[in-house]
Formats: sequence, C-alpha cells, structure tokens
Amino acid sequence: MNKFFKFIPVAVCAMAGLSFASCSDDDEPTDGGSDNNIVFSNGVPKEVGDMKISTNAAGQVVKITEDDMTVVFDYVGATSKAVEIPTDYDMTMKVSWGDSDKGATFYIKRNAQGFIEYAYEVEHSSDWVNGEDVWFDKANEWWFTYNANGQMATMKRTEGNNEVTTITYAGGDITKVEMHDGDGDEMLCTISYTDATHSTPIDNKGGIMLYDDTFRIDMDEMAPAYYAGLLGKGTSHLPLGAIEDEDDVYTFTWTLNSAGLPTKFYGVNKYGDTDEYKFVW
Repeated sequence: MNKFFKFIPVAVCAMAGLSFASCSDDDEPTDGGSDNNIVFSNGVPKEVGDMKISTNAAGQVVKITEDDMTVVFDYVGATSKAVEIPTDYDMTMKVSWGDSDKGATFYIKRNAQGFIEYAYEVEHSSDWVNGEDVWFDKANEWWFTYNANGQMATMKRTEGNNEVTTITYAGGDITKVEMHDGDGDEMLCTISYTDATHSTPIDNKGGIMLYDDTFRIDMDEMAPAYYAGLLGKGTSHLPLGAIEDEDDVYTFTWTLNSAGLPTKFYGVNKYGDTDEYKFVW
C-alpha cells in the first residue's frame, strides 16, 4: 500500500462500531484558516521527520518543506470561476518538487471547524511517450467526513478508482481502518495501543498522526495538510502496533520528553529493517 516496512506482531485492541457523522454546525468556527489550537493544544511541531513546518504571525502553517518537496498554504479563497472546479473554495495548498514543473494544487473547501471536506486536486506531471517527455494535467477529487469529536471518519478519493477509506474509533482512538476501491482491492488494518511493556496507553499530547505509516491510510500529497490542522483531530493515544490484512504486522516505539511530547518514533520489523522519525517542538 505504501513505502513503509513490515513490523513484528503485537496485540490488537478491541474494535468498535463505525462512526460516520460529520462535524456538527455547533463546532467552533475558525477565522481564516484552521485553528491549529484545536488539533495541536501544545503548539504545532516545528519538525516531523524530514518535514520542517513554518507558521505565520497568526499561528497558521504557511509552508512545509521535506527534502525537495515544498508545500505552500494560502488561506484566501475564491469562487470556482477562477478554476474549473465543482464548487467555490476557501484556500489552496500547492505542492512542488525542487526545480521541476511537477506539482499539484489542491483547491480546498472546509467545514465549519476548518477541516477539509472537499478538495479538487490538479496534478501537473509528465510521462514518457514515443521518446518524448509529455506533460499533462490530471484532476483528482477528495471527500472527507469527521465524527462528533472532529476526527476523520471517512476519506474518498477518485484516484485509485474511487478508493474509500473508513475509520473506526473507540475512546478517541482508531481501532480499525478499512479500504476498498472500484477494482475490488481491499485492506483491513487493526490498531493497538498497549503491548507487553505498556499496559496503559500513551497519551497523544502532541497530536501527532502518522496516517500512512501507523494507520495504513494512503494520502500521498494530501498528508502534509494534517500538520496545518486541516484533517481533523488526532487520536487520544499513540499507536503501538498494527496488523494489516491479518499477516502484515507492525510495532511502534515512541520516545517522550519531560512534557510527554514525542521526540522520536522508532520501528523495527522481523527482517531487522528500522525506521525513525524525530519531532522538534
């Protein structure tokens, strides 16, 4: 499903019923971009792995860089007449890679709490055709819903033949992730928050969410939007393991500072492969 590696087994938490409700109209509205305090009560991290996160004077995330990728957030919206998309949009997120013309622009419509409910993506890329590098624009669409706690409940994207991801929660934690698409491909992932050395779950005080790596939720270029506070709230606790499709197993280890904020994520699989993320606050 993605580039992450396979891990050693862990115990799986009990699974809860599905929850698909969107955020209610009573959710606290935002003022020009999402209120990052809703998602990051202890402040937006400055670094997540190789991502470096920049904010403006209002505390909004305006730029994220990772290796040769740059993501720029513009919180000024416009009517759909500015670009051929189905609806007006509240803001844009532009992704580019180094000096290449390759990139993508997301035209984003948010809900009352500032989270993305719809995005129209225009991807500019190239392919090798008859000995020539041919450039083209490709349109993708994204839809999100959130539960009563403001956490992502469903994600649908036209890429991958209308891939649909459904997320189940219990006690504020993701316990199950299901994906299916129009090609008949399916994925089931269950998440655990305790293990042999942690009988009590670890509080997610920093609001960290590694959607792809720990929850197997495939987001591609949309993933940085979480750290701009645009994809709902994080889990209540930090995941310690996952089992994907019954036999792909993962374990996760977190290092915390004196304030209980994560400073390092570490993973190891049965082949001895390891991976690490660092977090700077």
